[in-house]
Amino acid sequence: MIANDKVSFFVAGEPVPQGALKSFYVKKIDKVVTTHGNRNLKAWRGRIANESQRAQERSHFYREDGCAYSVDLVFAMSRPKALPKKSVTLHTKKPDLDKLIRSVLDGITGILIRDDSEVCSIVATKRYVTRFGDDPPGVKIEITRWNRTVPL
Repeated sequence: MIANDKVSFFVAGEPVPQGALKSFYVKKIDKVVTTHGNRNLKAWRGRIANESQRAQERSHFYREDGCAYSVDLVFAMSRPKALPKKSVTLHTKKPDLDKLIRSVLDGITGILIRDDSEVCSIVATKRYVTRFGDDPPGVKIEITRWNRTVPL
């Protein structure tokens, strides 16, 4: 397979997990209402979508039919004050990595990729920001478009 194009960008802010959907019946309006488990999710996905559009405009990276995508993600999480000063860098607490990935894929869908089913490879890391504060919380996103019509 041949890599056709690549785009990378950073989305600043504390990463927010996708969370589970919650549905409940409201008798007063006689409807089922569905909400996300995290109220900050909409703003986080909006921030991802905005940065995706900016990156697309800068790099001229456009989604194409008949292509597959690989996504590399590095989540930088805020460092708790109670965390020891020793060199702890990997983040092994909540939120779950798979839920963080889902929120990013939903944010880039329709902009950099047509649908998240086109993603054939994901590499993701969750870590704390450095204790010196030289990198802010957020996520670094790199997307590579692969031409899947090329024989192996």
